[in-house]
Amino acid sequence: MYEEKTEKLKYFIYCRKSSDSEDKQILSLPAQVRELKELAVKLGLTVVDVYEESMSAFKPGRPKYADMLRRIEAKEADGIIVWQPNRIARNSRDGGEFIYLMDLGNIKELKTPSKSYFNTPDDKFFLNFEFSMAKKDSDDKSVNVKRGNREKFFTEKEWAGPAKQGYLNYTDPFTKRTCIVADPDRFPLLQKAGKLILSGTYSPMLILLTLNEDWGYLTRKTAKLGGKPMSKTTFYRFLADPYYYGLMVRKEGEIYGNQPRMFTQEEFEKMQIFLGKKKRPHTKKTNHFAFKEILTCGECDGSITCEEKWQIICPTCKEKFTKGIRSNNCPRCMTPIDEMVNPKILCYVYYHCTKRVHKNCTQGSIELKRLTKIVDKELSNYEISPRFKDWAIEHLNELNKDETTDREVVRGNLKVAYDDCVKKLDNLIQLKIMPQNIDGSVLSDEEFAAKRVPLLKEKEQLWEKLNNTDQRIDDWHDLSIRAFNFACYARYWFEHGDLHQKTEILNSLGQNLKIFDRTLLIDGQKHWFMIQKGKEDVYNLAKKLEPEKWLDILAQKELPEVLSKSWLLV
Repeated sequence: MYEEKTEKLKYFIYCRKSSDSEDKQILSLPAQVRELKELAVKLGLTVVDVYEESMSAFKPGRPKYADMLRRIEAKEADGIIVWQPNRIARNSRDGGEFIYLMDLGNIKELKTPSKSYFNTPDDKFFLNFEFSMAKKDSDDKSVNVKRGNREKFFTEKEWAGPAKQGYLNYTDPFTKRTCIVADPDRFPLLQKAGKLILSGTYSPMLILLTLNEDWGYLTRKTAKLGGKPMSKTTFYRFLADPYYYGLMVRKEGEIYGNQPRMFTQEEFEKMQIFLGKKKRPHTKKTNHFAFKEILTCGECDGSITCEEKWQIICPTCKEKFTKGIRSNNCPRCMTPIDEMVNPKILCYVYYHCTKRVHKNCTQGSIELKRLTKIVDKELSNYEISPRFKDWAIEHLNELNKDETTDREVVRGNLKVAYDDCVKKLDNLIQLKIMPQNIDGSVLSDEEFAAKRVPLLKEKEQLWEKLNNTDQRIDDWHDLSIRAFNFACYARYWFEHGDLHQKTEILNSLGQNLKIFDRTLLIDGQKHWFMIQKGKEDVYNLAKKLEPEKWLDILAQKELPEVLSKSWLLV
């Protein structure tokens, strides 16, 4: 037996359990203390003190552990009793420091219920191995957690971790799936506070005072924190967090999440102006503005870029000034922006050529509001009422039935012609290979080739027509229904949709969308002009009829048939 075992050693009992997943299978602190005290009594060990600590050992910095080592260096004890070696260290720094204190002779024994580690090469090797395994286990868990968080963030578009102010972590009792939901008690209060900021009537600090004292706001209670009024730091962090309009930001990237939105992006950006904290856009420039990626310059075919400009009218001196990254005060009276009462906020978005294709391009900029009005006016040219849309689709379905009947006749004729062509090819080949034509006296190679080539071409053309007949009619019918639905609802979608939806709607109107002389040029697709022309003809005819009868009468006129059949040409 090792000679140090004969010494009368003094021990500290060290018990640790964190709230992290690493310690789910470890005994609770009271249980560890009870078990280790019983072990000390059973073995007749002298215990100087007992340390209980509720902290993770993933990183250095445990205060009670550090105090225990300080007392060991002061010779108050020379041994430690723990439940497992991983209670001592799960990181390389703490593990290395512990082994070094054994090298110096300050720690003579580390005792667990199943094994003792002394200051010998073999024991220190095995103890170091235990520390390394604990560290690897921690590293593996860290990698798995980060991978799971990335999956949840980018694929499921869910926030991983504790919910932010105004939200709750929710676990479905059946599927056990976790997600973020709005806190029914706190979400509306924070939203109301944000609306007060946007009104410009109250200062942020007065709104925070109202939130805490008048509305009784208390932060969410957790095991150790919460249950208190919101602090100034937390309030300003809440107001500046893009998470509340949907954008989740982590060091790995950013993405729009599935959490309930507290504000719109426009409200959030405006709020930053009121707070005097307007910075660069939180979103990527390519996604920050509608239409940008589908527009080009009408003069040089260069790309289009966008600029956002914010201006404030000071309520004190009526000075109008541009809000930049560093301008937090009125330039005339020096009133801080976040102390202004009801300042007027103006926002302008300008679209203009990047001038990268031709640096001397003469095209100026067009403001977003003007561009939006142009698109809306273009959509109004094709807009039809839901009643007209339903009538048109019903008539298209009737026409499609007639076309189906005609199509079967056409297919039958094409099939006869195709079979006849195949038969001619077969006869031509039989003639070429007949015994009487061994010397080519009946059909020479040149004559065979001259007759075979046009027959093969005819066969290919007939086969293509057979395959395209069904598809052409089906495509025409589907396109017609989609177009009439688009014409009926596009203006509403355009007004209420997000940036991506607005861009898709404009892109559907045509190709070669260009900005030229402060207007929008659209190379429209043919079916939109057909709807526009049909709409004009229908309404011109409707003016001559009684309002309640005009659709019924129109159904008997030639115009609907002409309008519908014209789609076959699209």
